[in-house]
Amino acid sequence: MSGGFAVDADQIRAHSRNVDAVRARFDAVKTASAHIARDDSAYGLLCSWLPAILEGRHQRQDELIAYVEENLSLVVAGLRTTADNYDSADADADAVVRKAGGGLTGATP
Repeated sequence: MSGGFAVDADQIRAHSRNVDAVRARFDAVKTASAHIARDDSAYGLLCSWLPAILEGRHQRQDELIAYVEENLSLVVAGLRTTADNYDSADADADAVVRKAGGGLTGATP
């Protein structure tokens, strides 16, 4: 097909898995942030005043992380849907071609 393009739905699914792996890493970031925010001894005795000062920043960071995580989840869902749509379009086109050629027998010269 001249001027066309080919799509490998499996590559799209692989990319969605990679994006999902990045999204999953945000769980570790959220857990670490929550641990530090709740632990007055996280910075040691000398800097024990830091958690109180950083609490507002931790809350904002947690909001931003949740926002990014949600967006990555939407990207993953979109990529999976796209891959499924390409597979469905290919299957539909295949069915149409096979139906159109269903009465043909043998090879043409």
